[in-house]
Amino acid sequence: MPAPAPAPALAAAPGRDLLGPLTVFLGVLVLVPSRLVFKPLGAAGTPAAMVALGMLALWVAAWIVPGTGMGPARRQPVRWAFTVFVAAVLAGYVAVGLGHLPADDLSNADRALIAVAAWGGILLGAADGVRDRDRLELLIGRVVLAGAVLAAIGILQFFTGFDVSSVLHIPGLSVNEPLALINERASFRRVAGTAVHPIEFGVVLAMVFPLALYRAFNTAKGAGLGQWLSVLLLAVAIPMSLSRSAFLGLFAVALVLAPTWRGTRLVAAGLIAPVFTVAMQAVAPGLLGTIKSLFVGLTSDPSFQGRTEDYSVVGQFISQSPLFGRGLGTFDPARYVLLDNQYLGTLIELGAFGLVALLGMFVTGIVAARAARRRGGDERWRELGQCLAASAAVCLVSFVTFDAFAFPMASAMTFLMLGCAGAAWRVAGQPAAVGEATRA
Repeated sequence: MPAPAPAPALAAAPGRDLLGPLTVFLGVLVLVPSRLVFKPLGAAGTPAAMVALGMLALWVAAWIVPGTGMGPARRQPVRWAFTVFVAAVLAGYVAVGLGHLPADDLSNADRALIAVAAWGGILLGAADGVRDRDRLELLIGRVVLAGAVLAAIGILQFFTGFDVSSVLHIPGLSVNEPLALINERASFRRVAGTAVHPIEFGVVLAMVFPLALYRAFNTAKGAGLGQWLSVLLLAVAIPMSLSRSAFLGLFAVALVLAPTWRGTRLVAAGLIAPVFTVAMQAVAPGLLGTIKSLFVGLTSDPSFQGRTEDYSVVGQFISQSPLFGRGLGTFDPARYVLLDNQYLGTLIELGAFGLVALLGMFVTGIVAARAARRRGGDERWRELGQCLAASAAVCLVSFVTFDAFAFPMASAMTFLMLGCAGAAWRVAGQPAAVGEATRA
């Protein structure tokens, strides 16, 4: 992969980039329940999406307005991959116009374009709008902080049953669906924090987990307690989602990170894991057994059986437009079937072109992060590249087991992880003064 060209606009205005808007986006994403939306825009109108659309406007301005100080790099593989995905979405949108779909499906296709624009603001804002290595370190620190706050909200829900999101009433926002962010599985509360669903909650935390490990391992000893607290909060909260998707994501993290860890770190992880397991069993008796039952006897699980039975009917939808699909957002599970498989849903909505484009984004993100690892030089940067690859791998794996684009927080975090991988690729090789980053 060729080395990135320098970004003279950013160098010319060292005090300006998109870290501020990205920080606001993270705060709104985590602190405002995802079901609260601007009613005219429906599910696409979350406050976080509105901030993301603002970032897209700033990114566009960087292209057309000289002297903004936020000009994107000339070369950016993650941006190229996203461009191909946008082309697939637009091709599917044209297919909507040529087809004969219900009016509700046409409206969903329009809202999907708004969502894609917001995803673009997130990905491009991170990939092109973070000035240098230190600013990327700050962004990673704030992502971890946001994940820790979300985890703490979920832990509070699990032990008390109190849903903090139920007391949040924000003028101008409406509830898109009834706020019921706590449900049960095998007598345990499944918590969602401020996410729409426990599955989304668990997957988002799994994406953040490798970055929390990176921060904990690479923060000075005197200042590392807060970073390890974030790791602990995430490790405790993820099992409380009782989500197979989240555990598959953690398995992907282990596969990506473990081969690059030193022997002493692997031994320490091997010693800590059983202690943590015993502690979780003591704090929440029976929880680990419930988690085990999610995978043992999976084929006899009624929810699993129902979903796999639904797969048998999707062939007819794919055959209607196998190349470009029927349009993003038009396969409403309330009207058709619940797939819980974003790749299968993408094949229906965007066809083979869209499925390849989606997989291409994930692969590009992982490759870009790995390339940043190779070119970074110092050990700290090499570890960041590997952890970003692990976060992208969580996205790649978890999309098999839930319809991620139906969940605003999970989809937003997915594009943020890809954007961070692109930023790492772009700024790799720059000198770093990590003292500022460790104070994030």
